[in-house]
Amino acid sequence: MARNRLNYLLHCKKVVDIVNQHYEEGWTTYAAVWRKYVNPIYPMSYATFIKIINMTGLDRQIEEAERQAASEHDRRLVTNRRQLSLFD
Repeated sequence: MARNRLNYLLHCKKVVDIVNQHYEEGWTTYAAVWRKYVNPIYPMSYATFIKIINMTGLDRQIEEAERQAASEHDRRLVTNRRQLSLFD
């Protein structure tokens, strides 16, 4: 589950980076940036776009999800080892 969350947060980070690159206060609107730059690459509704750009602490959430995914991966390596008894 952590990997899905991590991928979603990385997706949001890419969208926020596009907005930061193209949005100029007083000259452009978020709707114009969404229409021209974000929606052709990452199709989504405008409401979803606004939800993404209003996310707080995105970098912190990404770090936390990376830690959780790494620990979950380590747990899987330990618990999924099976002892095969070939000659019983």
